[in-house]
Amino acid sequence: MEVWTRGDLLSQGLTDRRIAAAIDRGILIRLRPGLFATSAADEQTIAAAGIGARVACVSALRSREIWVQEPARLHVEVGRSASRLPAAGFHVHWRRNPSPDPGGDRVRTGVTAALIQASGCLSPIMWIAAVDSALHQGAISSGDLAALAARASPRSRRFVPLVDRRAESGLESIVRVVARELGFHVRSQVRIDGVGRVDLVVERWIAVETDGAAFHGVSLSARDRLRDARLAARGMTALRPGYSLVVFDRRAVAEQLIGAVGAHRRVNDAGHLAARARRRLARLDLS
Repeated sequence: MEVWTRGDLLSQGLTDRRIAAAIDRGILIRLRPGLFATSAADEQTIAAAGIGARVACVSALRSREIWVQEPARLHVEVGRSASRLPAAGFHVHWRRNPSPDPGGDRVRTGVTAALIQASGCLSPIMWIAAVDSALHQGAISSGDLAALAARASPRSRRFVPLVDRRAESGLESIVRVVARELGFHVRSQVRIDGVGRVDLVVERWIAVETDGAAFHGVSLSARDRLRDARLAARGMTALRPGYSLVVFDRRAVAEQLIGAVGAHRRVNDAGHLAARARRRLARLDLS
């Protein structure tokens, strides 16, 4: 445990004098009267506990290494009776449901509760990427999807059927959902003879590989070039939308998919599929 009350410490056999000595030695940090953190506690935990809150929503997901972008502010959860919270630096979620929070503890919400909170803070596409990540890592089970479908925000819950535990990165999840929203047939984690496993195959002939590097200027490795050459030899088009494109310009990713499908001579009814996808794109919110 990273955060302790005075009662916790006394029950462990410490005295007030020993608590004070531990503070002097840097073993414990006094957060507020009667509440302490160990020196191993991270900055977010200390900041949340210091105002009587716990890490929540996207911040809780990131702390559990579930795929989600770094939020601009720390997301925290507080009880209904909390007051006089500092506004700067925090995005506050008020605890609405008094029922138990599976997997939650004193310092942060459980994964299911955090995903429900995040459904109101993330766009549906980014939210599905987080749900995929949680499923893939085993942080939630298929049974937890019912709770998400019932309690997630209305704009996100319709996307729950698009969840896929096979997704190995948030980028893969985002591109998959974009392709599905365009009306394309998509398969995930497809093994291709002579190539290996590819992230996505769209309309049988478009292979999509996503790169998780969150920086610009990533060049193709010799292995990537060999894979692309082998895909081309099989008559497949290889697409590699990078991190910046997928995260910050999903409309460009959609247009890339439409162009690749429409131009591929082996895609059945390619012109019709591309035209339908363009009509859908005009109506889609890809935020």
